[in-house]
Amino acid sequence: MKKSDATGAVSAIKPSEVQAGLSTSAQDLLVGRSPGVVVTTAGGQPEGKANIQIRGGASLSASNEPLIVIDGVPMDTKGTLGSSNPLSLVNPESIESMTILKDASATAIFGSRASNGVIIITTKKGSSGAPTVNFAANMYINTPRNYMDMMSASQFRNFIINEYGEGSSQANALGNTSTDWQKEVLRTTVSSDYNLSVGGTYRALPYRVSVSYTNNNGIVETTKMDRATFGLNLSPKFFNGLLSINANLRGAYINNRFYEESALGSAVSFNPTLPVYAPDGNIFLNYTTYAGTAVAGPDTPGSSINTLKALNPVSLLKEYDSQSKVFQSIGNLQIDGALPWLPELHANLNLGYDISRSNVDNIHNAYSPMSWKNGSDLPYVGDVLVAPDQIGSGKYDIKSTRDGQGRTFHEHQVKANLLLDFYLNYKKEFESIRSNLDVTAGYSWQSFRWQGNSLTRINSGEYNNFQAYPTSYYRNDLALVSFFGRLNYGFMDKYLLTVTVRRDGTSRFSKDHRWGTFPSVALAWRLIDENFMASLRPVLSDLKLRVGYGVTGQQDLGDDFFPYLPVYVIGNNGNLEPNTTSYPNPIPESLRGQYGSDYAFINVLKPNGYNTDIKWEETHTWNVGVDFGFLNNRINGSLDFYKRKTKDLLTFTTVPAGSNLTNALNMNIGDLENTGIEFTVSTRPIVTQDLTWSSDFNIAWNQNKITKLTAGNDPDFFIAAGEGISAGTGGTIQAHKVGHPAYSYYVYQQVYDQDGNPIEGQYVDRNGDGQITEADKYLYHSRDPKVVLTWSNSVNYKNWDFGIVLRANIGNWVYNDFEASNVSKSSTASLPLSNLMANRFIFNDLGVKGAMSDYFVRNASFLRCDNITVGYTWPSLINDALRLRLYGAVQNPFVITKYSGLDPEVFSGVDKNIYPRPITVSLGVVASF
Repeated sequence: MKKSDATGAVSAIKPSEVQAGLSTSAQDLLVGRSPGVVVTTAGGQPEGKANIQIRGGASLSASNEPLIVIDGVPMDTKGTLGSSNPLSLVNPESIESMTILKDASATAIFGSRASNGVIIITTKKGSSGAPTVNFAANMYINTPRNYMDMMSASQFRNFIINEYGEGSSQANALGNTSTDWQKEVLRTTVSSDYNLSVGGTYRALPYRVSVSYTNNNGIVETTKMDRATFGLNLSPKFFNGLLSINANLRGAYINNRFYEESALGSAVSFNPTLPVYAPDGNIFLNYTTYAGTAVAGPDTPGSSINTLKALNPVSLLKEYDSQSKVFQSIGNLQIDGALPWLPELHANLNLGYDISRSNVDNIHNAYSPMSWKNGSDLPYVGDVLVAPDQIGSGKYDIKSTRDGQGRTFHEHQVKANLLLDFYLNYKKEFESIRSNLDVTAGYSWQSFRWQGNSLTRINSGEYNNFQAYPTSYYRNDLALVSFFGRLNYGFMDKYLLTVTVRRDGTSRFSKDHRWGTFPSVALAWRLIDENFMASLRPVLSDLKLRVGYGVTGQQDLGDDFFPYLPVYVIGNNGNLEPNTTSYPNPIPESLRGQYGSDYAFINVLKPNGYNTDIKWEETHTWNVGVDFGFLNNRINGSLDFYKRKTKDLLTFTTVPAGSNLTNALNMNIGDLENTGIEFTVSTRPIVTQDLTWSSDFNIAWNQNKITKLTAGNDPDFFIAAGEGISAGTGGTIQAHKVGHPAYSYYVYQQVYDQDGNPIEGQYVDRNGDGQITEADKYLYHSRDPKVVLTWSNSVNYKNWDFGIVLRANIGNWVYNDFEASNVSKSSTASLPLSNLMANRFIFNDLGVKGAMSDYFVRNASFLRCDNITVGYTWPSLINDALRLRLYGAVQNPFVITKYSGLDPEVFSGVDKNIYPRPITVSLGVVASF
């Protein structure tokens, strides 16, 4: 459909070769390109993980990820084990276009999985004529942009001596070296990307074949991604175009090397006066390690390792090998046919698949500090360790033993996603009544299966390959069935109507709630074509009004596939140790010697909680928009206002004691509203023979608010939410509460002195009862930005090109967990010592209340330069047989912000162990011949 005929909120992105060359993942092409689409990458992780939201989150516990459709195949939001997201399957160089559907009218045809918007990716296809070869090569140099402001070795040494004195135990615990632990775990790397494609027509068969290889080395030691992809497209037509076939096949092999996330936190807090390796050696592979309160020496037993303090951050990376190997393929065969005597009626059949095979191995090397901390699960009879050659005879208990042996966790998964879509489409223009009609009716079936197993075993020593507990097997199935219809009607090409209705069924809900009906309607009026606008057409080249309303459904509860069924699980996963899901059973006297005790513990069947009334979450969306253009569309854009109200929110929340078989489960409870405005404008201020300047700007404002959360009206009710923080026992600091945005910070209100410094232990008694308790907490800001804007400029002068992209988030707040964990003097009051932040207010003893105060919730608004590029193109070399372009770029060169952490862009709102975003310098070449 042409944009001029669209009645819904739709954005189209056509990546340039400049943008494709800068991106190692398809999601990078979305960053800042469309108002209301917020893409937050997971720092600088080489596998390219990201969170994508369109017009704010519509749900609390269900998925907020948009539906991604690649060449007609809808991908599952659950993702693939060992891979970041579906977008990692497609090399950016192979993408022809990306279409973003935002409002209910535009997304309704995709049904239940489109409540969070739709991103349609269309890859490049073959062209007519002789073969065309395209080759692109890029090299990237990645380096850390900044570091946490921690005390250096000399600063920390001076602090300890000034605070505790020369002869104190703290001073005696200082080392005599200077180690910048952050620089020990971060690095500068070189990465590369290569893409080759051949496209053309062989006889009557248009084709395109592409291959690519990406090697992306992360700035955290040992992390990397290697990806090889293959793509094939065939698009023949027969019988004068009455029969069209479009076949797509894509495959990828992805090898990721992950990292131990706690290494980043350890690098911040580890004593900077200690060396990476113990000069006299030790049992911990010579890594400097705490045993009790002292640094381990050559005779220190490994079992005395301090399990409460941070481990050597270098050891956490170098002695931990976490890798995934993923084979994934998607493909589809789309057949579209019409009859010669009725060419207006088309039948379309789309058969598709998405299959993958994943293997993940997390390996802790023997005698590493982490292996000593974890210990090994070994067989015992009473207090006697069973010899390796006796395992398998008799009965034994499993006990954890700190012996330093390594362990391997292995998980294998096969995923299969099958698709069948069939629809009839009738399209005809009725000239006599100046009308055109486009009617579609169809059926969709999609099934998903995730099947796999996991195990943990010892990988070294005399108990090598010993597996204490049985292999865990799982299989999860999901089926979606839909019937849909859509009508597009246009009168005089000025008055446009779209009506859609879809009936969706899911296996996730019971038969009483399995089906949902989701309608939408949209109208558009092309004012520019009215006679009374004739006098404005020399200046005003386009003007169209749009209005729409629709309902979409949501059923995606992640791993909760059968929330309505009373499911039983085997308690304790085969562990013979007693716990709440096993009970003692007397053993006959003749068998007691085999068990080493008079009782064995037998695992029971444990019932899970369930909710027979769980049903579809519904999002009602209203949208009003205007599309405009001036001066023959040298200035063009759109303005949209929307309101989204989600009812019967799928929420994971607590239940009253004794009312179910669990204390929390998924329920339909509450309403959530998102209200926003989006504005985008594209301009070409200068257009001459030699010089062209294009400037694009977009801005979006979104506000969400929870309007209902319980069946009653308890004003104090809230649901704890978000990522855990380091303080205390890892509780959360965010909450959902009526009248406030989702993921607001639930904190104590800090009291300050006249100089603006926090008064330790002093908080506002908000309820006036004379004491500071949980009842004095309040909701303070939220993690999501209120305003997101992007300004991109490109200038072409003859064969030169220059570009710059600036992007800003305004109104996003972040809890600085790093700072809250490293500004308390109490961490140096006893041994071992932990480092402290420099140039920060240092508390004597922050405590849990202090860590949960609004002092650490910071304004993280920012202006980021996404990239600066410069390139030169030779349009016709070797007698017009070769087009060549060279370019250089720098990505993430600067960020302007008041936020004091590593990076202000944190999707979860909790700045804790976030992979740093690097500065990346790129060099590239693109050749076509």
